[in-house]
Amino acid sequence: GKAAHAGNAHKEGANAIWALARFVDRVQALTDYARGVTVNVGKITGGQSKNTVPDQAEALFDLRFETQADADALIAGVRAAAEAATADLPGTRIELEGGVARLPLERTDKSGALLSAYGAAALRSGLGNAEAGLIGGGSDASTSHAMGIASIDGLGPRGSGFHTKDEQILVASLLWKAQALARFLATQPRAGERRA
Repeated sequence: GKAAHAGNAHKEGANAIWALARFVDRVQALTDYARGVTVNVGKITGGQSKNTVPDQAEALFDLRFETQADADALIAGVRAAAEAATADLPGTRIELEGGVARLPLERTDKSGALLSAYGAAALRSGLGNAEAGLIGGGSDASTSHAMGIASIDGLGPRGSGFHTKDEQILVASLLWKAQALARFLATQPRAGERRA
């Protein structure tokens, strides 16, 4: 944007916060729950005072997706949103920084088999069959998966309020989850060992 006095020179300014607000509206609209695609603008800063047209603003946002194809489409959508947000606001521009920190943990035949094996161990531990998953997180499982190693995520304790001030775990689930993991690992071959 371009700074200017909000009273005497308002017309000479280019409001960076307004441009960013238009971007935020567009980029949030890219969320598609049915596909597992989410956009979260989690922090916004900008400006210096209420009587100054702001020349800068910043938004921090998080993108989640389940497939590489959705990642590519989402990134293209974010770029298009940045261009559209400033198209008719002369003197403003949006610069995008950062990138994909972790590739998606896509379901493969190998990860599906691993998930089924863990699910059976979880069921034997009284947890139910849906205790692990290919979830929208950013764990080391994404890294090993990208290297071609079958991986699953979500083996931690049960809880609620994740990433909020009310975050908590169900303490009893620590034992249940440890039992499920031990049962699962006992069914897996050791390094170099093959099982029929």
